[in-house]
Amino acid sequence: MRAIALFAGVLVATPLMAAEQLIFYAANFPDATSVQLSVLNNSVSRDGDYDFDVAIGLVETDAKGAIRYEDTGRHRARVRCAYPAYVSVGTRRYPIEMPPSRSAPDDWKENLWIAFCAAPSS
Repeated sequence: MRAIALFAGVLVATPLMAAEQLIFYAANFPDATSVQLSVLNNSVSRDGDYDFDVAIGLVETDAKGAIRYEDTGRHRARVRCAYPAYVSVGTRRYPIEMPPSRSAPDDWKENLWIAFCAAPSS
């Protein structure tokens, strides 16, 4: 999962085309169900407190990769890269440890921040 997020860093300031959906987080369950969160689109934020405005989508797939559920809503999030770093959803701000912790459990907010704010690594 970290590899997906680090790969996402190459798309930092590039708006995504409609057909492109960057998966920045995936959760896999014992029954082989998978839930993926993806960036549906993004832009540089007009709000000076944030760097990026992001629309997030959700897809649930079964063991064969068939889509069981696709959330058609575009869930809005905002990302602030500089200290104090955070991801905001609605009125809630989720602080991001700088640099992001590698010992913490995989977290979708941290992965979203990494996708937009972490320098690409090879």
